[in-house]
Amino acid sequence: MGKGTQKQNGKKSGSFYIALLVLFLLSAACIVFEILTVQSFREGFIAQNAWWILLLAIFITLAALCVGIVFLVKEKKTWYKTFLSAFILLLFFLVVLFIIVKTDLLFIFQSPELYQKFLEQTGAWMPILYILLQFLQVVLLPIPSIVSTLAGLALFGPLKTAIFSLIGILAGSFVGFFVGRNLGYKAVAWLVGEEELKKWLKKIKGKDNLILTMMFILPLFPDDVLCFVAGLSTMSTGYFSAMIVVSRIISIFTTCFSVEIIPINEWWGLLTWAVLFAVLLVLFVILYKNIDKINDWLAAKKMERKQKRAKKRENKAQKNDEK
Repeated sequence: MGKGTQKQNGKKSGSFYIALLVLFLLSAACIVFEILTVQSFREGFIAQNAWWILLLAIFITLAALCVGIVFLVKEKKTWYKTFLSAFILLLFFLVVLFIIVKTDLLFIFQSPELYQKFLEQTGAWMPILYILLQFLQVVLLPIPSIVSTLAGLALFGPLKTAIFSLIGILAGSFVGFFVGRNLGYKAVAWLVGEEELKKWLKKIKGKDNLILTMMFILPLFPDDVLCFVAGLSTMSTGYFSAMIVVSRIISIFTTCFSVEIIPINEWWGLLTWAVLFAVLLVLFVILYKNIDKINDWLAAKKMERKQKRAKKRENKAQKNDEK
């Protein structure tokens, strides 16, 4: 009995120390990338106040480590897992930020030409890097879609650009939905901004499936934010999976091939795009304002089909009884 208890305690203490080691390693990695990132800034406010910002960042990281240890010691498993997920997201953010600052990616993303030159330098890795950047565009990086699309079209042509974009953007969309569904409101608010999140949750409240589907198809809305929002909505995982695959195929392929047909560097092309966007916006507003009526009509049709099926079954049963 005593030996069994000792073994059990040994197992518990072993898992405790492993969890503790994970926390220390994550904290150390965060501090390393905080130092590397801050020192990579060559000008501006961060470069001028590097030491103060660095000390503050390290202090916050160490304070977070202490909070994690408290959760671990008190065996608050749910809180610890949530905290650990947040720590991993922070490390991911710091790594990406370091890469962006070190390579001047934010400057590169401002122009399709600079983006194209940056990709061309990678040689055979160009398609893989493009897919990765399309993935990060959804999850983290503020890359204007028009910049990435034009650069892709110049390098790969419409078909390959559409395929590469689809792979990266779909992967990012599922990650965004997973974060919203499994890590919850606070993690999403930290990633996309609480005000932005509240705004979109308010707009789709009670209209999740239809409105979100239209938003993903139409090139007028922030798709990256909407993936996180979908994870927080009442939308099922199955519906999201089917909807996101279909809507992304429609929107990405339409955009890639349309830009080839209707150029944005000609006056008539710009005018055509402006008219198309205006028409789409008007259609969406009409849909949004009448969404309750549409939902009622769809519900009525669904009920009508159920009643017809029930009546058919009833008639069939009566015919069988008569026989």
